[in-house]
Amino acid sequence: MENSTRLRNMLRHVKHWFVVKTTPRKNRVYTQFYRFPHQYQALVERVIPELERSGKKSIRIVVFACCSGAEPISLSYILKKHFPQLRYEILAFDIVEDVIERARDPVYSHETVYQGPFVTQAFVEDTFDKVGDEYRVKPEIMQPIKFAVGNMLDLDFIASLGKADLVFAQNVLFHLPAADARRAFSYLNTLLTPESVLFINGMDMDMRVKMTKKFSLSPIDYLIEEIHNDARVDRGSGWAGAYWGRKPFSRRSREWMREHCTIYSKART
Repeated sequence: MENSTRLRNMLRHVKHWFVVKTTPRKNRVYTQFYRFPHQYQALVERVIPELERSGKKSIRIVVFACCSGAEPISLSYILKKHFPQLRYEILAFDIVEDVIERARDPVYSHETVYQGPFVTQAFVEDTFDKVGDEYRVKPEIMQPIKFAVGNMLDLDFIASLGKADLVFAQNVLFHLPAADARRAFSYLNTLLTPESVLFINGMDMDMRVKMTKKFSLSPIDYLIEEIHNDARVDRGSGWAGAYWGRKPFSRRSREWMREHCTIYSKART
């Protein structure tokens, strides 16, 4: 029985490797509010305190593939809640003009607000004003966010942004052909200062290992397994038949930390 289980697991890994290498990639316009609670915990307990200790009085955040606004709005909620004195701005971009227009008019249905498995009533009450059957994002949450059309494969556009303290490009790189994903990652790196932090959930694992090494990005060893398992709630069912499927967590590989980690520091740790 043990040998049979081991064989099935091995075959699933081989299947997923084949799927990742051969399946055409396709952009998906999909997002959720409050998607990665343990990432937010790491942001609150580790990332922002480190930036503050480095002397930061305000922070600049860039979010790619923001879709209809759920991730930057969730980030703004977290920062307002836990760091009320912190000054910050969030620049949020997507390549789809329709979803950017949607994000600029931040009114959502009950279904959209609550579709994420980790959404809490406290998050909803602190983030939205309920107007009839709709949920409008509170002005103080929206005020630091600017939404615009922007393509992370456009180097001139990336260069125009300057530097950022936090860069988010989540659940997007694995939807790109491998050459485009590598190019996008290299462009993202140009936004980072020595103190910057990159959030990069949703990326082919072997590419994440190679690219983070290439650009001397250090994995932040904090809640790695918990963050990984948050992503499996939404993407675990795709393992091993979809390129976006999230594999079970394991420390067996000598590169397990880079394979599973989703938060990287530009500075060496």
